[in-house]
Amino acid sequence: MRKLINITLLAVLFLGVNSINAQKGKKKKKQKQKKVQVDPTAKIDLQNLPFPTGGKDWEIDYSKNWESLQKREIPEWMIDAKFGVYTHWGVYSVPAKGGPDYVNEMYMVHDKDDRKGVKKYHRENYGTEAEFGYKDFIPMFTADKFDANEWAGIMKGAGAKFGGICVVHHDGFCLWDSKATRWNSKNMGPKRDIFGEISTAVRKQDMKVLATFHHARTFGYAIDRKHYKEYTNYQKENWDLFDPKYADFYRNDFTEKQESFGNEWFLKVREVMDQYKPDMLWFDGLSGAMIKGMLPEERVINMFNDFYKQGKNNVISNKLPGSGVWNFPRGVGIRCYEGGRDMEPNPKGYWLVDRAISYPWSWVKNKSYRDKEDFHIRTIIDVVSRGGVYLLSLTPKGDGSISDQEQKIMKGIGTWMDTNGEAIFETRKWRTHGSGQANIVQVKFDKELVWWDFRRIQDKEVRYTRKKDNSAVYAIVTGWKENGSILLKELNSKEKFAKKGIKDIVMLGVDEKLKWKRTNEGITIDYPSTKPGEHAYTFKIIPNGELIDFDRE
Repeated sequence: MRKLINITLLAVLFLGVNSINAQKGKKKKKQKQKKVQVDPTAKIDLQNLPFPTGGKDWEIDYSKNWESLQKREIPEWMIDAKFGVYTHWGVYSVPAKGGPDYVNEMYMVHDKDDRKGVKKYHRENYGTEAEFGYKDFIPMFTADKFDANEWAGIMKGAGAKFGGICVVHHDGFCLWDSKATRWNSKNMGPKRDIFGEISTAVRKQDMKVLATFHHARTFGYAIDRKHYKEYTNYQKENWDLFDPKYADFYRNDFTEKQESFGNEWFLKVREVMDQYKPDMLWFDGLSGAMIKGMLPEERVINMFNDFYKQGKNNVISNKLPGSGVWNFPRGVGIRCYEGGRDMEPNPKGYWLVDRAISYPWSWVKNKSYRDKEDFHIRTIIDVVSRGGVYLLSLTPKGDGSISDQEQKIMKGIGTWMDTNGEAIFETRKWRTHGSGQANIVQVKFDKELVWWDFRRIQDKEVRYTRKKDNSAVYAIVTGWKENGSILLKELNSKEKFAKKGIKDIVMLGVDEKLKWKRTNEGITIDYPSTKPGEHAYTFKIIPNGELIDFDRE
């Protein structure tokens, strides 16, 4: 079914959309949207918000050939996996300032727009933009300490079931042995086939392989889009950004046509597909490039069909980027929400949440780690209880090493998984995700935005999962009650649990027999005398006979 998205949003985000609309279909008439008036003292009804949530489909009519891709189910391994890890690492990791958008920040027209201090930092450490361009970081990107087996081991040690890297970010530098572009890690910088090494190492750890592509945004990314008409003659004559010799790297309207960029985009993705056979492809910001015609829909559809022919259990991620417009029509691939942004209050089916281990998305000097392992563990618990999969990005240093802080966080996650992973992996949703006091789902009515604040998950939360073979239901609780007990109201005797009730209740990681009692109010369970770790604790409720009413969808 063909669907529409908010026209006002697209008009701001995508240049040239009017001409494409003329070719692809008629636009709906623009309708003025009234601002939502909300009583700030009123209790928010998340199930009846006065605006749509969960992202928007394209405004223009899209190809009917997406339908075959929409019929493909998410493979079982993806739903079983629950936790994956990748990395944001590249040329931008060398200067280690501001994040992976360093190239965009350093070529801003005006110094007053240096919001992250990148221009000032660049001049103080490397010289002016005329003396030292972004491309000049590539010889410094030697990756002396990069060890693919170490990276894969860290991922596996944390419990990840699939892993990989961002094979190309917005700057366009490719981390594989590419024939489509000279700007790749085998030809320059490390002089190594980075993704080739990673994919081999990940498979050795018995994990599925992920490749993430961010280069649909490369064309014009280094340009100051807001002030592109204000570049001075000096800047145009002296910055390598405008030098035709580097047109195939800086990719912008000043030096090349969009058609050549689009053709190369396809060549790059197909190279990775054919050379490394990843199990999963993930894309950032693809809808805009297709809607503008830079990447023809039919070529994308044909490429995805070929990817599925390579492996019947392959999967594509459908990212909801900052534009609020899905990369692909709804129903294609597994949905992915960045950090829970724009995610509806009660997401259906199965989906992903991706985020950095700590922001920004890449390594920066003196990086702080606000979110430790307890945050990530509790986020995983909440996401999985609602049907989600957690995709975490590491931020390795420019030399290829992973910081002690990140290794500590990953080890902490792994230690928890060693005890409690049974309640995470190969599980499904139960009839309720859980209960507690944390108001995770936040609403910004003025921006008509829903966002998920997982930092609100503290103690006194309960989340439920169900083993996919229905052999157990798990109640994962945050916080420990020394010599105390917990009441699980969702398991009261008025609610049917299994045909013959409850066989037993145990705590994962503890041999001690638990005392419990089931009443009309719920199940009261005494905490054991032994504390099996930190952060969260799992009660395994074993049914006596078949489970009843276990699937809430």
